[in-house]
Amino acid sequence: MIKIFNTVILSCVISLFITDLIFAQSLENSISLPIGLRLSNQLEYSYDTNSSQEIFENWLNLDYSRGVFSTGIRFDIFQPNDPDPTIARGKNKFAAIDYTYVQGRIGTARKGGSITVGNFYTIFGRGLILKSYENRNIRIDNNLLGVKLHGSFMGFNLIALTGQSKNVNNELKDILHAVDLEYSGLSNFKIGSSFASNQPENTSLSRTMMTSLRTEFSIWNLDFYGEYGVKKNADLKEKIFNNRESIIGKGVYGSVNFYLGSFAFTGEYKYYDNYTFTNQDGTVIYNTPPAVRKEYTYILLNRHPSPLNQSNEKGFQLEGSYYFDNTDYVSVNYGITNTLGTDSYYKRSSGINISSRLALKEAYAEGAYELNESLYLKGGVGYMEELSSDTKSITPILEVKYYFESINTLKFVLEHQMVNDNSTSESYYIDLFSVEYLRSPDFNIALVGEVQTKEPQEGRIIRKFFGFIQIGYKLGSHTDLSLLFGSREAGNICIGGVCRYEPKFTGVEFKLHLRL
Repeated sequence: MIKIFNTVILSCVISLFITDLIFAQSLENSISLPIGLRLSNQLEYSYDTNSSQEIFENWLNLDYSRGVFSTGIRFDIFQPNDPDPTIARGKNKFAAIDYTYVQGRIGTARKGGSITVGNFYTIFGRGLILKSYENRNIRIDNNLLGVKLHGSFMGFNLIALTGQSKNVNNELKDILHAVDLEYSGLSNFKIGSSFASNQPENTSLSRTMMTSLRTEFSIWNLDFYGEYGVKKNADLKEKIFNNRESIIGKGVYGSVNFYLGSFAFTGEYKYYDNYTFTNQDGTVIYNTPPAVRKEYTYILLNRHPSPLNQSNEKGFQLEGSYYFDNTDYVSVNYGITNTLGTDSYYKRSSGINISSRLALKEAYAEGAYELNESLYLKGGVGYMEELSSDTKSITPILEVKYYFESINTLKFVLEHQMVNDNSTSESYYIDLFSVEYLRSPDFNIALVGEVQTKEPQEGRIIRKFFGFIQIGYKLGSHTDLSLLFGSREAGNICIGGVCRYEPKFTGVEFKLHLRL
């Protein structure tokens, strides 16, 4: 613990020293980093007093560009890393340069190209075939190490790459080849196609090949996007489907956006059947198609997520909004996700004889009204049914903002959630209250309290209390500091259908984000 604590202190001191130096110099002489040089450092440290566990994570990025060339490195420190092995990838205690790249560019964005050697991220379309990205909030980092070519000419846009992503043991084994071609030479119309092939470490196994075709266009006040993809693997075709079918999985995604005056409508559809694209050990997921789920900003609504399953779900989501003016509006969202039927590729290849079931039903309505220049009200109610937790929940929410002296705001949020657990026939409720003071844009402090009330046996009421204080401070325009101390209930962080579980926590959490 002493060693980790010293490392934390050293990192904090260095970051704060650089921040203070640059900030002080900028006040006097407007001095900044040399042209073309960018630096960022993100530090997170937590100590749980109940388990005596401390976690320290730090990402230091340094990028430099000059003319047509650019390069960069990322130095990572984890002591220890996230307990999930698919996130930690064997780096439980780790300190090394874990991301490097060199890039050369010619021409312009419309007529030119680039080559990247080293680590890189990329996405084809909406991610049905390939989505290589980093999101530190959910600890996703499936970057590729290899070569990526990008070229644009006469409305055509081409991306071709070969790379490897680290498996559960932090080793580079499987090889991914991928290419994406898109044409956007016509007004308000695009068409594209993607292809990817993954060669497992065991060369005796067949490649998995993914192919898709997509189109995107705008007509009047209507925007449309649609993509259809198929998955092939010779081994599964022969062993599972006895060579009677040419494909072993498929994916479909479509979205429509419609605008008319103050009214806006969005509709999405998905069908993902045995469509997960992974490396050999299954810990690297190359594709993350749209989840077609609503993402909530409130704590209790995120307690019951239904993670994206690229192999076994179909469904839709509809949302309509109407704005009376810049501040007052009403919005309604409704979505359903079902598992696939017994005739699906997934159920047949897995030998599962279970009919289609409801995986997620969610409905949410929200409205906001500005009483005057100082008082703003927002209210909402959410309903959710989940197969993964076998629960039903109703969550009404009230939010009040009071503005005073132009840069000061008081924010009150009350969340009440009633949950029915179908597996135990138990009903319970949770109340969460937060009050936050914000002095824009530099300082904020929030007090969050939570009470869980359960009655596992008639007449035996159990209440659990959680509460924490969180303080945030912005130093100049380049450094964000955050300090949390208290207790926090277990929960999930979900972004784009990808979820990260955080256990109960009691202790201190410190975060620092520096950007220069």
